[in-house]
Amino acid sequence: MLHALFGVVLPAVTLGVELVTGMCADTFFDPLPTPLHILLVAAVPAANALALVVIHRRASHLLRAQLLLNGAALGVGLLYTLLFLPLLPLALIGIFFGIGVLPLAPLSSLLSGVLLRRRLLRSGWPLPATRWWPGALVAVLLIIAGELPGAVTRVGLHVAATGSPSAQAQALRVLRVLGSEEALREACYEGSRRYSLLGFLLAQDEPVLPDDARRVFYRVTGRPFNAESRPEGRRGHLVRGWDSWDRDTASEQVGGRVPGLSLSASTMEGSVDADAALGYLEWTMEFATTEPGQHEARMLVQLPPGGVVSRVTLYIDGEPREAAFAGTGKVRAAYTQVVQRRMDPLLVTARPGDRVQVQAFPILKGKPMRVKLGISAPLVLEDAGRAGALPLPTIQERNFDLAETFRHAARIESRQPMTGLAAAPALARGDGVHEWLGALSDAQVRAHEATLRVKRTGAPVMVWSPDLPQPDAFTIRQRVEEVLSPKPAKLLIVVDGSEGMEPALEALADALATVPDGVELAVFAARDGVEELVSLRRAEAGGRGIAAERLRELSATGGQDTAPALARAWPLLATDASSIVLWVHGAQPLPPDQDVAELRLSGPRAVEVVDVQTASGPNAAAEALPAHVPLRPLPRTATLRQDLERLFSAWGTPRPTFVRERVAASASASAGQRTSAHLARLWARDEVARMLASGREDTRDEAQTLAVAHQLVTGVTGAVVLERKEQYDAAGLTPVDPGTVPTVPEPETWLLLAMACVLLGVVALRRRRMA
Repeated sequence: MLHALFGVVLPAVTLGVELVTGMCADTFFDPLPTPLHILLVAAVPAANALALVVIHRRASHLLRAQLLLNGAALGVGLLYTLLFLPLLPLALIGIFFGIGVLPLAPLSSLLSGVLLRRRLLRSGWPLPATRWWPGALVAVLLIIAGELPGAVTRVGLHVAATGSPSAQAQALRVLRVLGSEEALREACYEGSRRYSLLGFLLAQDEPVLPDDARRVFYRVTGRPFNAESRPEGRRGHLVRGWDSWDRDTASEQVGGRVPGLSLSASTMEGSVDADAALGYLEWTMEFATTEPGQHEARMLVQLPPGGVVSRVTLYIDGEPREAAFAGTGKVRAAYTQVVQRRMDPLLVTARPGDRVQVQAFPILKGKPMRVKLGISAPLVLEDAGRAGALPLPTIQERNFDLAETFRHAARIESRQPMTGLAAAPALARGDGVHEWLGALSDAQVRAHEATLRVKRTGAPVMVWSPDLPQPDAFTIRQRVEEVLSPKPAKLLIVVDGSEGMEPALEALADALATVPDGVELAVFAARDGVEELVSLRRAEAGGRGIAAERLRELSATGGQDTAPALARAWPLLATDASSIVLWVHGAQPLPPDQDVAELRLSGPRAVEVVDVQTASGPNAAAEALPAHVPLRPLPRTATLRQDLERLFSAWGTPRPTFVRERVAASASASAGQRTSAHLARLWARDEVARMLASGREDTRDEAQTLAVAHQLVTGVTGAVVLERKEQYDAAGLTPVDPGTVPTVPEPETWLLLAMACVLLGVVALRRRRMA
């Protein structure tokens, strides 16, 4: 009876409880990390049950098989007893509370197996030459084989996170070859405590925290940890899965994926004014969740080059609520306070490189949250200004999932012919408007396959629009001028040697052929340190060829921090500000060391850094650059090679450039053509960027005032939508007048359409009367 209770029932019940609840995995370590472990642990109560059957029924023909199975069960029981030995004192104490009996299951099943084997050996039957240790050895070896990747991962992760620099480098090399990517990704959410049995024995010190695990994951794989869906747990539906608690709620980080949270709908509507070379897009999104509770959707959005968010709307009970624009700290504080009260806020803040972060809370099961972003953007001028391109905004980082069948719906209008995805032409409507319709996968949008192109042949030299806050006092004018693009004295190329960068390095190597002669060229690579691929030399045919060859030969591996390579290149820059740093990299989720970002990149040089990010993801290194370093994202409208060739070929030649200025309203504007108020928004966006680039503190307040007056999300301002007026009052904020926000089409266009309808009605009425 005792053998049945402690050798069969208790271990079987313990196995079932752990499978259903994951109690030990959540608290200490995962005792059942693979199906093989489950099978071997289940063999222990099965072997004891079979021994009882053999003894009570005198089934001597099963004796050999029973002794072999018993040996394997003894090996499993002994190993798990050693694993749970540190927990036995807690288990004995817990007996008094009714929960301590489960950790005793390995020990009780081991003792039961030993006693049952003794009874079998003393049964008086002819005994086969079967010892206990071969079966035990095989079982232990099977467990070790299944545990090896997890154990290597746990120990390697701990060393890579906490060891000396040399030990960290060695641990990263081992993890790249032998580590378990799945285990590393799990640690990015739960820390290292859930890994493995052997790892639990080999590394008894403090577990690695999720933030450290995320850093190691990138250094091993070359991808941000949240680039893929969150792990569901090692035993699927049999366990609770990962805790759905979101540790990054209301933070400035996008953070990990939230189970059940997804983008359920996405629609981009907009209009393009080819004459003014600008466009306006309204991106409406709906977030949904299949899990109970309240969840926050967070994402990092790449805007079109030179674009700015000019409208932020949250739909509450189906009604659109417009945002309040204010200083970044003020709107974030208001958002955080409302999130803590579990109410409806929406926050949009700016990040370097024409990016914004969007945060929406709360997403509830069965009740999608609908938000809208309005984006004003200039066209990227092509073909000497005779054409313009408008890349659609893209999601660079997110904490929600997208279904494989998910598509972004798009509808863009223009008075001029357009082409879009796969060079498909827009349809011409009867009213003379061209309309482009599409349903695009997220991969297509991120690959710039959805870039819209519009003809500008015959566009006016100058366009104008009244200033938004002071239309009677000021006018914003824009003209396109041919401006000589200076040829840099030095081109310092810093490349990312992370895994997956090979196609980008090949494209860069091909594009180097278009670098003009006379430019001094150097190439640095971030690859577990800094490698100087090409020392500073003239970019003649030979120099370009050597650089291209070294780029093609670079072996990309792991995930690299490019900040040290940027710092290494910095002393070579020319003091006359005629140098360019071309920074080609993938995702950069790791913030660089502060001494690298602040000390070695500080100085009086106003050098332009052309940022070329080749893969979706965050760019923490860009956010750490000093404010005086101009960061210009490379406009991405085609393949990487084509975009780079366009950049290099423009040096030393005239190129069409926007010149925007604010003049007194009394100045004559009749020389140009009137356009929409987005021109004023783009001028204000550029003015704010210019003020912030000066690095002067006295201009920050002026820049903030200008951005708020034009209702823009910039480096010093954000936008927040709150649920109630009392919340706005408590935060000292005022939402904008709904009549002042841009729409698709612009309000003035609706007025023209309405007037046209009235005139048509009057004409029709007169004709009827005359008839």
